[in-house]
Amino acid sequence: MNEAWLPLCSGIQNAQNILLISHIFPDGDTCGSALALRRALISLGKDVTCCCEHSVPEIYKMLDGASAIEKPAAHAGRIFDLAISIDVSDPERMGAGCGELFVNARHTAQIDHHGTNPAYAAVNVIRSPLSATGVLIAGLLDALGVPFDRQIAECLYVAVATDTGNFKQANADADAFAVAARCAACGFDIAAISRRVFDVRPVCQVKLFGAALSSLKLAHNGQVASAVVSREDFIRCGAEPEHTEGIVNIIFNMEGVKIAALLTEKGEGVKVSLRSVAPYDVAAVARTFEGGGHTFAAGCTLQMNLEDARAAVVAACEKIL
Repeated sequence: MNEAWLPLCSGIQNAQNILLISHIFPDGDTCGSALALRRALISLGKDVTCCCEHSVPEIYKMLDGASAIEKPAAHAGRIFDLAISIDVSDPERMGAGCGELFVNARHTAQIDHHGTNPAYAAVNVIRSPLSATGVLIAGLLDALGVPFDRQIAECLYVAVATDTGNFKQANADADAFAVAARCAACGFDIAAISRRVFDVRPVCQVKLFGAALSSLKLAHNGQVASAVVSREDFIRCGAEPEHTEGIVNIIFNMEGVKIAALLTEKGEGVKVSLRSVAPYDVAAVARTFEGGGHTFAAGCTLQMNLEDARAAVVAACEKIL
């Protein structure tokens, strides 16, 4: 066993009631990783609860156990033997309810691949740079002696594929492909999973893509692309926040673009998603707004109106070009 896993494996062995926490506005990595670990821990006889502050996006509901991911309010006041956050780069990204369950647990741990992670748990398994938390979960399952089955493979494949942009981004490294190959060997329908996650879109999402693209602006001689999604856009298109998935990649893939920013009105703030090509570090841009992430894929939240936020983010992006 890799010695890095010993403290977490020991904690899992000594715990019976285990809580797995996914981050707010969940993506494929946090969902797939948590669900793969959930199935593995159940196979070891553990009582496993999965919680997330927000609902699982429709495109991930086909994963085994997705219907078991609950809102934290269903377990308010409960004390778990062990709480493990999955792909949660900062404790605030658990949300208030999950955060309370986490700090009240008898023991805490986290598994993550973000370089900006402040190591907030008692046991911290953080590896950065790394393509996806799903790669780490694969290593943990090996350490626990749990083999991949078809359901675990589907979950881990989605985790790794989504965080590498379907293996098209710069972070799609040898580890990512190695885990994907192990998953593929389990015999699930990769084509069907990939089409469901990356290609099939509901009408409301297609309309939202159109609204976002109509807001497209280019700066710095076409090297910085930005788009916005307003509250009114969500209402007009009948869409939800999960339906912004994929927009930032569309504008990022435009010819000549080095940095892309999608700004979305959520709650009282503006959520910013950033992408870049090497060597431009958008995590540094995110940190100027108290955000974080990876070198070429990062995010933050600004407390200002949408157009002011766009101006501030674009200006910060231009400074690193």
